[in-house]
Amino acid sequence: MNLPDRLRLAAILIIASAIGAITAAGAAAESLSAVSQPAGLHVSMHSELDPLAINQMHSWVITVQDTQREPIDDAQIQVDGGMPLHNHGLATSPQVTETLGQGRYLLQGMRFHMNGDWELRLQIAHDGVIYRTTFNLTL
Repeated sequence: MNLPDRLRLAAILIIASAIGAITAAGAAAESLSAVSQPAGLHVSMHSELDPLAINQMHSWVITVQDTQREPIDDAQIQVDGGMPLHNHGLATSPQVTETLGQGRYLLQGMRFHMNGDWELRLQIAHDGVIYRTTFNLTL
């Protein structure tokens, strides 16, 4: 391979690497949904940051509904999580700070500090029952 071919190859590799970094850092806003364990609640989460970005504080809206998809406005929600493959938790301590009505809750204080596979675990107390659900996302 001669010098011009090597330079072209190097330029292509640099551009491809930059595109990969931009894509990873600017992942589209996530919308996640799951059924709780024990079954009984439909739970969804939507990021208010679009696109999701590393090292940026942001909020999510959590929606909680019963099996008939009726909103639940009196749940108590705790959130934790982390990166199971890296064996560490979240860099922040996100908290539900407001009930928005129609089964929606504002979760503030989220920040993902690196790219990779993340897990968000919700514990939802409602009518004397503790429900759990886990959401997985990749940044």
